[in-house]
Amino acid sequence: MSNDYSDTFELAKGVSLTLKPQERVARAAGGEGDDILLVPMHWHENHDEVMTVLEGKVKITLGREVKICTPESGAVFIPRGTPHAVESFKGVPAVIVETTKPSDFDTKELFFRNLLAIPGGLNGSLIPAMQVFYHGDGYPVFPLHFKWLEKLFVITLGAFIAPLLGYRIKYATMNDIKQA
Repeated sequence: MSNDYSDTFELAKGVSLTLKPQERVARAAGGEGDDILLVPMHWHENHDEVMTVLEGKVKITLGREVKICTPESGAVFIPRGTPHAVESFKGVPAVIVETTKPSDFDTKELFFRNLLAIPGGLNGSLIPAMQVFYHGDGYPVFPLHFKWLEKLFVITLGAFIAPLLGYRIKYATMNDIKQA
C-alpha cells in the first residue's frame, strides 16, 4: 500500500479530515491563526447525511434554516436534495462526524479521496473538481438555486468537458484505493 492511502488529510491550517469506514471526521483545531472548517453550500441526489458534533460548536445551514449545533444538539439529519453547508467558528475547536444513509455508501469516501487527489487539492481547478462531483453525487448550490441547472453544470463539466480535456478521476472504486 502506498502513502496515497492516508486516512487523515490536512484541508487547511488547523483543519483536518479523517476517513474511517463509513464515516468522515472533520476537526478544526480552533487555535490562534488556524483556519475554520468551511463546507460550501451543496446538495446530494442519492444519499442522506447525518452530522453529529462531538466537540465545540458548528453552524449547519439546511436550506434557509441555520442551526448552531453542539454535542448536546444530537444528530442532524440532512435529507437528500437539501442544500446544506457546514462552518466552524474562529477560535473554537470543533469535531464533527458525518455519516450517510445508506450507510454502505462508498461513493462518499471515493468523493473525498478523488477531490483531495486533484493537483492543488481543494484549491485546484474547477473542471476536475466538477468531474469528482459528477462521480461523487455532489452538486454546488448557485445563488439562484435551480437543481436542474446545478446538475446540468456538473454533468456538462464533469462528464463531458473534463474527459475531453484529459482529466480522469484517480480512484474509480474502493479497490483502486486499497491497491494504490
